[in-house]
Amino acid sequence: MRTIGLILLVAAAVPAALLGHHSVPVNFDQSREITVAGILTEVKWLNPHSRFRLDVTQDDGTTMEWLVEMGAINTMRRSGFATELFVVGDSVSVTGPPGRRERVVLLSRAYVHDGSELRCVGPSCESVGRAD
Repeated sequence: MRTIGLILLVAAAVPAALLGHHSVPVNFDQSREITVAGILTEVKWLNPHSRFRLDVTQDDGTTMEWLVEMGAINTMRRSGFATELFVVGDSVSVTGPPGRRERVVLLSRAYVHDGSELRCVGPSCESVGRAD
């Protein structure tokens, strides 16, 4: 009987944990958007979430690291997203919902060093060319 109870407990807990991890409303404040601009220090093209880190210079001259999250690389490749637009050392400006944790943002739009724009809706992203 204990075994069945333990199995039921685990079966109920695992899906809840997985949904909580991937839930945008739980992790990001979708009622507003912020923009951060900085220098790329790390780029990770992964599943289930690609991400990169930015060094953002504050008004007082200090540098703060920001984490930018986005969709899975497989989904972005299928939509034609060009991963070569993001190069460590280049500047990028990112707009999107702020994370509920400090210094985290979900990418909705990004402008890279050459003026190219990337737009993301849900898990898919597309390169839309230069924003002139």
